[in-house]
Amino acid sequence: MTDGPPSVAVVLPAWNEAEGLATAVASVLAQEVPDGGTLEVCVAVAQSDDDTRAVADRLATHDPRVTVVDNPAGATPAGLNAAIRATTAPVVARVDGHAELPPGYVVRAVATLARTGAAVVGGIQDPRGTTPFEQAAGRAMASRFGAGDARFHYGGPEGPVDTVYLGVFRRKALEAVGGYDEGLVRNQDYELNHRLRMAG
Repeated sequence: MTDGPPSVAVVLPAWNEAEGLATAVASVLAQEVPDGGTLEVCVAVAQSDDDTRAVADRLATHDPRVTVVDNPAGATPAGLNAAIRATTAPVVARVDGHAELPPGYVVRAVATLARTGAAVVGGIQDPRGTTPFEQAAGRAMASRFGAGDARFHYGGPEGPVDTVYLGVFRRKALEAVGGYDEGLVRNQDYELNHRLRMAG
């Protein structure tokens, strides 16, 4: 994939994420990367109604691996593209401002990219909540009845799929197809993965 151990850039779009952003970034900073690789984190902050920007700036002040960029357009794809442009690592991982990565996620994803030759890999979306309603919604989202048959909702054998949750990409492949489509408000992941499939 690279001449040396691959470094990883984690990009997070954030809008009204003051409550969960610090936890999301902490789960990223706790990730291991392949020996000799580095980790960079870029938070793209849209105009928010809460203290998202202050939280992001504080995180950047406390850890030099974290940077913050503006997302004046506000849409998720625009924020992702801004964060991708602000980073340099050959592997790019998308994380949402309210998501938490399990231990070992990044190392396993990088190893899977190298072993399979895929342009993008991803894992299972495991929705959880803190309130009874959120917990019930999470169980529905992890069900074929509640969310359809996309394998990232409920798991299954490793192999080719239509799309992945979040995604860990080879930067060259991501840039070759033009990144995220900033005209989309929904389904930007599926649409990007469709273009990656069409590109081979």
